[in-house]
Amino acid sequence: MRNRRTKPALLFLAGIVALGLLALLWAMGTGASQAQQGIMHNCPQPGGWAISVWEGEETETAEALDTCGADAIDAAYYIHPSIQTWRVFFRGRPDISNLDTLDDLQAVVTLGSSTASPTPTAEPTPAPGPGPGQMVGCPMAGKWALSVWNGPNEVNAADAFATCSDVVAVAYWLDPQTRTWQRYVHDRPELTTLSRLDNLQGVLAVGSTEPRQYCGINIPGTYYGAVTIDGQTAPAGTVIKAFRGGIEFGSTTVTDKGTYMVDVPSPAPVVPPCFESAGGPLTFTCNGAEAQEHPSWGAGSKPQNLTCVSMRDCPSAGKWSIAVYTGEGEPADDALALCAVPVKAAYWIDPVSQAWSRYLRGQPELSTLTSLQNLQAVIAFGSASESVSAAAAAASSAQGQLGNRMEGCPEPGKWAISVWNGEAGTPTGLALATCPAVKIVTAYWLDPQSQKWKRYFDGKPEVTNLLEMRELQGLIVLGGEAR
Repeated sequence: MRNRRTKPALLFLAGIVALGLLALLWAMGTGASQAQQGIMHNCPQPGGWAISVWEGEETETAEALDTCGADAIDAAYYIHPSIQTWRVFFRGRPDISNLDTLDDLQAVVTLGSSTASPTPTAEPTPAPGPGPGQMVGCPMAGKWALSVWNGPNEVNAADAFATCSDVVAVAYWLDPQTRTWQRYVHDRPELTTLSRLDNLQGVLAVGSTEPRQYCGINIPGTYYGAVTIDGQTAPAGTVIKAFRGGIEFGSTTVTDKGTYMVDVPSPAPVVPPCFESAGGPLTFTCNGAEAQEHPSWGAGSKPQNLTCVSMRDCPSAGKWSIAVYTGEGEPADDALALCAVPVKAAYWIDPVSQAWSRYLRGQPELSTLTSLQNLQAVIAFGSASESVSAAAAAASSAQGQLGNRMEGCPEPGKWAISVWNGEAGTPTGLALATCPAVKIVTAYWLDPQSQKWKRYFDGKPEVTNLLEMRELQGLIVLGGEAR
């Protein structure tokens, strides 16, 4: 009788154990699945920027970003902590993306899609991390990095940054709700607005080298498109440089498809000259030749074809002009052949010896002007009888790399053919005053269309009619007293 009671009880207990094991296995499986999935913290608002942090195993970038919501993020940027170049991701554009995967606790600057549904409230603060905590991805001395605090919440920012081996001089955090920057400045509490860090909070930080002025951080603009030089597709390996205010802020090379892609600014400036203080539009060069396009700068994806030309202000048929060459230097015959109208003759005055060099097309035995260098101006005469060359007629409208100074200034008491490398509309007197060693007393410019001379005389506005400068305008100038 006792055995009959025992058998059902044992079967009941065995069933309970089996159900318990199944529940345990289910819970373990669910936890493992959640752990493998990972999550992106501090997601951006629609159309806004944020510094987001990926928590999980190494994952393809698109998959990691989708944890903020399917197609909720359009772009992501990551700065390499040692070589200081940016890696980028653009949704649906694998041809210009090179940020393929994200690692655990990797921070990226993200741009929310303008079509995504807005987050109604701020994200909850992540659970506290391990104590006492550690900054992950600390910056090297004199370089930028995207760093992440992995530790308790509400930690004093100075204490968090002190866990890095190099001193963190400056750090920035972008509030995704208000879209305003907060900053931390080492040993400068009066300048610091980022006083505390939460777990898994990402910042843009720069390592200290010595006390000095540091630049602010700029999320780069990614410029890309087709490139032509003098009407021809740019060959592979052509060097593309980007300038702002005459300062180089990015470079790349043309691919075998005649296209380019460059992040501006990159590398990110740490100390002056700073990108934000340079101001003005961007200027591009192709192996030194100037691009006609001068786009305004902006962060994110910026499609921009480049049309580069090597000669500006070429003469019309049967007329004279002061033409300007932009490029890496080449034989005069090749450089002048880039003008739409064949140049029959060109003259240049040596600013030191005051001797003239001449170029006569098809007469090498009489020519002494054998080559042209970057930003060299010559007085050129267009052939009245020969047909237009195959070079791009747009060469006469090319614009220059803005340096806001005169190039090829004369010596005291001597003549030179100088070039204004600055903004259009600058008063002539102010432009000529940029010659550092000499005061310009006289300047002449020949209008290539009307063939009339315009003149500038220092201190004599009543006889001056050359009032403003154009970009890359060549002048015949006379130096006065030394400064």
